[in-house]
Amino acid sequence: MKRLFLMFSVGALLASGVIYAVTIDQRDSQKESAAGGKVAEWAAAADSPAQPVLAKPVEVVLNRTYLCGVKTEEKRQLSGTSIEQVLADHTGWEIVSVTPDQVVLHKAENDIAPSCKENGYFGLSEDGMLTLFNGLPSEKKVVQTFYQINTERMEASLSSEEVELLKKGIRVRDLAEYNSILSTYGQFQTGPAETPGH
Repeated sequence: MKRLFLMFSVGALLASGVIYAVTIDQRDSQKESAAGGKVAEWAAAADSPAQPVLAKPVEVVLNRTYLCGVKTEEKRQLSGTSIEQVLADHTGWEIVSVTPDQVVLHKAENDIAPSCKENGYFGLSEDGMLTLFNGLPSEKKVVQTFYQINTERMEASLSSEEVELLKKGIRVRDLAEYNSILSTYGQFQTGPAETPGH
């Protein structure tokens, strides 16, 4: 089985601002990796693999999704580098799309976002939902809503101080605190047959 690989001729061609994409045959029939497949797609997106491609900056878009629901996007302009190098520099990232001008990558972070660590508070929304806020719950800047809390059962099980603390806002600084709060208040989540407050 023949596979296409994109190779970039560097040296004098890079100095002239032109990079030639060249295809080569591969004799083995191993499966193409996801990155290799996307690089081949990138090559196909060019007019022709044998046609010169201008060495212009490539936009790299890094999308991150955090456990707390926050999504971020970072854009970088890279020049003098190959798509292969960009992919090699971002191992562990999922390839969303690759074009001659742009590479979009995504990573699901196993952590809460820096903004949640800096200013995250768990609390109850006005309708009794366990909610993560950016700032105190009184500021009503919702980051993520989790589930309905059976407030009567919670008030019967926890001390009045613990209940009041949740109503005012419980500061969350790291993933361990985040998971601990979800675990602690998860026992008061209303079931499908329950109605809020009962």
